Amino acid sequence: MTRASVGVVLAGAAAAGTLIAGAGTATAATYRNDLVRTLDTGVSANNWTECDRFTYEGNLELDRHHPRDPQEYYYCAPGVFSNGVQRVNLWFRHRA
Repeated sequence: MTRASVGVVLAGAAAAGTLIAGAGTATAATYRNDLVRTLDTGVSANNWTECDRFTYEGNLELDRHHPRDPQEYYYCAPGVFSNGVQRVNLWFRHRA
């Protein structure tokens, strides 16, 4: 594999969020992102507020299990924007 193709593979892995660093090396981890729900209350701000609440509660539940993998967590991301409303997606990143 050439140096350029290695760079392309590593850049793709970093963009996909599958790259972890350890002991000076980079390896592909086996994590995936699953869509938990899409919030669509009809008001953009309410969608973000609700998603933040679900994120907090989900991560709090994960914290109760020790030791917790720091690469497993809930997070919010923008969803479809239509009719003046931003839908918000709740995602869960976890080991595959």
